[in-house]
Amino acid sequence: MSEICAVCGIDAAETVAVGLEHANSGPGRILYACLGCRQSRRILPLDQHPADSYGFPRFDYAMTPQPHPH
Repeated sequence: MSEICAVCGIDAAETVAVGLEHANSGPGRILYACLGCRQSRRILPLDQHPADSYGFPRFDYAMTPQPHPH
């Protein structure tokens, strides 16, 4: 199944759900991201969010380089 990537806007076959877009006056929608955007922006798939998550996109900061103390 292909979906539009919410980050780059490309219709890609390798998209996975990464979050929920909430709406005040109606149903929200599922946000999808392609493999390239997930890797470059370190976006976690929705199924890896904590159980108490509201569904907003989450990022994996574990691999983010930390500033070197001087």
